[in-house]
Amino acid sequence: MSSKAPSILSQDLVVTGEINTEGDVQIEGRLDGNINAATLTIGEKGFVNGKIKAGTVLIHGKVTGKIEATTIELSETANVLADLVQDHLSIANGAFFDGKCSRKTAPTSAPKSNSPLQK
Repeated sequence: MSSKAPSILSQDLVVTGEINTEGDVQIEGRLDGNINAATLTIGEKGFVNGKIKAGTVLIHGKVTGKIEATTIELSETANVLADLVQDHLSIANGAFFDGKCSRKTAPTSAPKSNSPLQK
């Protein structure tokens, strides 16, 4: 894991284009385009309109598009209109989410049991 500071897009910054990094990114402004990062944090005033691909995505602001990550966390201030592809998803009370959800990997198969609900 990198000990470098994250790249920060400040609140008054608007970026149109694509961001690719192996590091961490924090967006407080607006990104119209795709982003690929290790960890992406979107602040309360932050907005991403595009495709996100990251190991971890923490959303406090707004996202429109598609998100693919191992872990996605939506805080109570999140506003997400996107399809999610993930292995771990956390949605806080008060978060807004509209889209489809699917797993990146198949769940580990559990042995079949004789459930009392099955006859």
